[in-house]
Amino acid sequence: MSTILRTARRLAGSFALVLAIPAAANAQGAGAAAPDRWTVELTPYLWAAGLDGTTAADGTGSEIDTDYKFFSLDNLDFALGTAVEAHKGRWGMLGDAMYVEFSDAFDRAPGSEVEVSGGVFDMVGSMAAANGRPLELLFGLRYVALKATVDIAPVPRATARESWLDPLFGLKYTHTFNERWSVALRGDIGGFGVASDLATNVSAMFGWHISDKLTLRAGYRMLQMDFDGDDLVLDATLQGYVFGASWAF
Repeated sequence: MSTILRTARRLAGSFALVLAIPAAANAQGAGAAAPDRWTVELTPYLWAAGLDGTTAADGTGSEIDTDYKFFSLDNLDFALGTAVEAHKGRWGMLGDAMYVEFSDAFDRAPGSEVEVSGGVFDMVGSMAAANGRPLELLFGLRYVALKATVDIAPVPRATARESWLDPLFGLKYTHTFNERWSVALRGDIGGFGVASDLATNVSAMFGWHISDKLTLRAGYRMLQMDFDGDDLVLDATLQGYVFGASWAF
């Protein structure tokens, strides 16, 4: 296990050098005086996401395109999430639970519709760079449980449910501009054929620190999933603006 940790530290340090993170961010980010207790942050958020891609339910509609237009968000019915993040020293944990609903008519047949709904859950650990720079190595699991319904007139309505569990690895970089403003950049990749073929997740979140306990957040997130199961096929991208508020404990 110690060999794995040493390797992860070298990787994190290498990424920091490639990104050329300035020394000023060093003092404002993770900092030398790491807390000796757990700090916890709770963040409910809304994700104004749209869905673009193809899906199939029980063999029906494998070539359906939802015809999503970027920024229109016309196929979003509901998207709500909550994240909990905890840190102590160089170590951290992140839990993120999100529920989404999308539906969209498509032009291939009048009166036809596709619906996708379900939950996405991230369970992630983090390890900060050994040199104190505000860069974290991410490692964990993403659990996805989705339901897809494809209704193509005059073909009978088809519904499929699938759930899968993917490993994920990534990086998170946090920069503090001043005592009020900060930005967190995250990117991770998962799947690797374990369950889904590939899953990529990137986000940029700005924080406006109202007080020591409250931070307002806004940014952008994209989640791409490519899954081919026995009953459900999904090759789609969810992307859009994120708005939330964080409470520190």
